[in-house]
Amino acid sequence: MIKSSLVRMKTTTIIFYSICIIAGCRQKEGSQGKTFTSKIDQNKISMIDDSESLAFFDSQRNSINPVFTAFATGSSKPTGWLLELMKKDLEQGIVGSLDELYPGIKNDDLYRTARRGGLEDIPEMGDLTLTGAEWEKSIMWWNAETIGNWWDGFVRHAYLVDDQKAKLQSMEIVENLLASQDDDGYIGIYKKNLRYQHEGSNGELWAQTTVFRMLLAYYEFSNEARVLKAVEKAMALTMDNYNERGRNPFELTRSFGGATHGLMLTDVCETLYRITGELKYQDYATYLYRAFSTFSVNRSFNDVRYPYLKEKDSLFIGHAVHTYEHLRSLLNAYYVTGHKELELAKDNAMHKLEQCILPSGAGHGNEWLAGRTADPTNTASEFCAMLELRNFYGSAIQKTGKIHYADQAEKLTFNAMLGSRSEDGRAITYGKPDNCYILNGRSISQDEREPRLKYSPTHSEPAVCCVPNYTRNFAYYLDQMWMRRDENIVAVLYGPSKLTTQINGVNVIVEQNTEYPFSDQIEFVITPEKPVEFELSFRKPGWKTSMNFKPNSLSPKLENGYYGIKRTWSQRETINIKFEQEIQTKELRNGEIYFQRGPLVYALPIPHSEKVVKNYELDGFRDFYCLPMNDEHVKITFPSDGGIHFEKESEHITEDSLPYTSNQLVVSMQNGDKKEKVKLKPMGNTVLRKVTFKKAY
Repeated sequence: MIKSSLVRMKTTTIIFYSICIIAGCRQKEGSQGKTFTSKIDQNKISMIDDSESLAFFDSQRNSINPVFTAFATGSSKPTGWLLELMKKDLEQGIVGSLDELYPGIKNDDLYRTARRGGLEDIPEMGDLTLTGAEWEKSIMWWNAETIGNWWDGFVRHAYLVDDQKAKLQSMEIVENLLASQDDDGYIGIYKKNLRYQHEGSNGELWAQTTVFRMLLAYYEFSNEARVLKAVEKAMALTMDNYNERGRNPFELTRSFGGATHGLMLTDVCETLYRITGELKYQDYATYLYRAFSTFSVNRSFNDVRYPYLKEKDSLFIGHAVHTYEHLRSLLNAYYVTGHKELELAKDNAMHKLEQCILPSGAGHGNEWLAGRTADPTNTASEFCAMLELRNFYGSAIQKTGKIHYADQAEKLTFNAMLGSRSEDGRAITYGKPDNCYILNGRSISQDEREPRLKYSPTHSEPAVCCVPNYTRNFAYYLDQMWMRRDENIVAVLYGPSKLTTQINGVNVIVEQNTEYPFSDQIEFVITPEKPVEFELSFRKPGWKTSMNFKPNSLSPKLENGYYGIKRTWSQRETINIKFEQEIQTKELRNGEIYFQRGPLVYALPIPHSEKVVKNYELDGFRDFYCLPMNDEHVKITFPSDGGIHFEKESEHITEDSLPYTSNQLVVSMQNGDKKEKVKLKPMGNTVLRKVTFKKAY
């Protein structure tokens, strides 16, 4: 009965879609909102060919050695509050439940039995409303993003928190993918009539990227060589079909987001290079960036094309997620080649990026950057954009070693990203501004419907993309926390974790026991299997922080932003670090100010009520709005003589709360015509909130 219903739903969707395409209908409002649909199709009549400006790629390379090397996935595992949060997300929250909440994950076996050969293969898409617009052909690959990214996050959680049931489910996912592989090596979502020969909405490389990232992580967790072999065979086929001598995957007469998402196959190339040491993967990653930079037909998805980065003083205009993720590909191409042209492009991209950054550390863009600078009240940030930007910072840390990128990664993770999660881990916001005064399914200006501005465990109206990317958040943060420099270990990012590795053939475990960032102290425990010499380094954050080490006899040496301790570690040893964190009052371009202490940005919580707008069959999951109970926040401003102090208030902490939610800044504020002390909470512990304050005069 259920199967028959699904067939009828799928058939109805296809018939409606086909009628709309034939009739050119646009009268039905889609579920994306007007802002999205007005910007997605910026296809030009003729394709721009910038081949001549890319001739420098043929000149001699002068590769740059990255400062650090990433450890294998799974080397760093969560402990403490991070382990508890990840376990809860897996066992009770959206990480472990998304396949039940969004049936398209289970019902659409798109890599094996439901491969796409045309519009007739578009599946039932839940709450997505189609109108017949040309870009909606992209629906063929959308579930590859949803499913592949969820698999990636789910599998990583299963192994990182050591959940046996989830591990078994992960094995089933992987076995089904391996069984889908054709004799020629193909792993993907298309039937033979569409493989490597798209003319428009090309999701080929993107669909492979999402599952190959997961398969390579699974390989490193399980050490199953056949999984690595399967990915290498599939990549060999793709590299043989798209290359300098053959077809360019980005040379399309009409183009939407799937084609340019495909540039992120460079993530797979980088990982394969790290695992195998074979330079052909880095060569292919460089080819992909050059190919991406060669042709442009749709300006919505290619801010990071080389030709657009030759000038410095223009703003990003495209789809935020694409822009932020593509920064990784640009940076990698620069390090592989050392070309000065790419160095200039990278520097210009970083200048443009600065204009996008909000107080929370997020880059703005609730879908589109649209040539706007970041505004904490009027520009929101999409969770997908947050993840891709944070993962760019992780890549930039590994290559450059610069602590600025690590500071930004922590700030974004512990403020904007945590501040998008519901307290119980059963919903997130798709998009959210820093100053979030209301979430009611309306745009910030309240002049149109905006389905992204609410809490939901799926966000199936616009797209099930942000929730799968939430599942990848802390798993990827753990991969970025520790790095190695030759035979030395570097603590790059802070938080409760345990690194297990080998140094000079000796097994070594290094633990961070801490409630950071909600605490200023970290206990590092170093346990070598037998005596071994190496340097253990610790990043010195850039937010005016001094670091005190105990025992006092350690005398660490500060160099390039890292404190290093080089010695022979012969037994279990403990190092205690305390951060002396100052309260910083930071001023924005618009004259407003906000408060930061360590990596945490503080916000005024706005009392709110919840309005449930959808209940799911799975108990406890719902879509809901958050409505302010008063407008007191409007009147609160910051006087120039306002005093500020930090305190931990003794209060009950529920099991759903993050540790030390009682951390607060007490600030003397102006409330209308009177002064009062206002308590600000860490932004990651807030729902509705005010982050920035006008100055009182």
